[in-house]
Amino acid sequence: MDQFLAILLVIAVAAAFYGVSLLKVRKMHPLCDKFATAYCELTDRLLDERNISSSLSVEKMDGGLNRLRPIEQQPEAIRAALSKTIDETVIDAMRDLFFLRDSIQSHASNGSFAKDKYNAITNQIFNSLNTYLSIVKDPSLLFSDKDLEQLNYFLQKQKHIRNVTLPSIVSHDCATKIAIE
Repeated sequence: MDQFLAILLVIAVAAAFYGVSLLKVRKMHPLCDKFATAYCELTDRLLDERNISSSLSVEKMDGGLNRLRPIEQQPEAIRAALSKTIDETVIDAMRDLFFLRDSIQSHASNGSFAKDKYNAITNQIFNSLNTYLSIVKDPSLLFSDKDLEQLNYFLQKQKHIRNVTLPSIVSHDCATKIAIE
């Protein structure tokens, strides 16, 4: 009989942890939905094509650094993306994304079993966008191979970001709204 009670106690504790975790995820949805919506609105403004198949054309420099080749030497889809203007509206949107990311990570660190998932997703998405905007704003910047990966991730993986990555942290309604074909 004691074993039966011990098993019931373990099940009750596990159910309680699962219930708390589920409530925490539901509490995270409004913040994550705002982040995803703001990100998608900004990328829609910055990219004419959501799934660019070509890669940035770069010149390898000493020390493992890269420099963007002139815009005339870039593939057409990338040329269009690089020619976008980074104005105050874009900078304000990035600032909002930064604070939303910070808020998500702060809330996720308070007892969420999935805090690493929230941190990884929001950091990856924000950092790739930030790297892209830095290069667009100043194409003469030197950047690392990791930055090049981030740039190509932003340019080439919008479908994956919207259909797989962001839906893993947002509500079902938001996932449906941001999905692309």
